[in-house]
This record gives sequence, structure tokens and C-alpha cells, in this order.
Amino acid sequence: MVTKENVQGLLPAANLLQLDFVNGACIEFLQKQLNASNCLGIRAFARLHNCTELLSSSETFIKKQFLEVVNSDEFLSLSSDDVVKIISFNDLAVPYEEKVSKLQYL
Repeated sequence: MVTKENVQGLLPAANLLQLDFVNGACIEFLQKQLNASNCLGIRAFARLHNCTELLSSSETFIKKQFLEVVNSDEFLSLSSDDVVKIISFNDLAVPYEEKVSKLQYL
């Protein structure tokens, strides 16, 4: 059973051992856990472990919930390079681009 306590160890092990079923279960678990306060961490975890499906899911979440994500502690701890990458997404769900462009000057 995949849990919050074991998923970070289980996913890399499943990748290493090519256990596709376990890998898929971990990805599905993390996708269900996505929220504004953890999506950036899950995105970083997906990038670290070259998990394209999870990376895509987390980036889709970030794009759709951008205004909530920018108010999270995770967003405040991003490097400037990561902020630029995220605000460069073409399809951010924001009412006005000015709100995004202001982030470039923070």
C-alpha cells in the first residue's frame, strides 16, 4: 500500500527495479495528493526521478491553480530560475497577465 510515509522511497525503488505496477500506483497516489501547497514539491520530485507523467500532472495543476500556488510557502522558496520557468508557461490560468508580469520584478 502506498502512503505519504513511503511514497518517496517507493517510487525511486520501483523505477530502479522496473516495477511498473508499483510505479503507477505511486504516481496515481501522488496525483491524488496534489494541492496548492505541495504541487511544486511534487513537481521537483518528479523531475528528480525523471517521472514524466507525474511532472506533467503537477505542471497542469500549477497552471490551473496558479493564483493559489503563488501564495504557497513552496513558491516563496523557489529559485529565480524556477519562478521564470513557471511564469513562462503559456497557458497559466490568470485573469490578467499583469499579475504574472509583476512577479518578474519581485
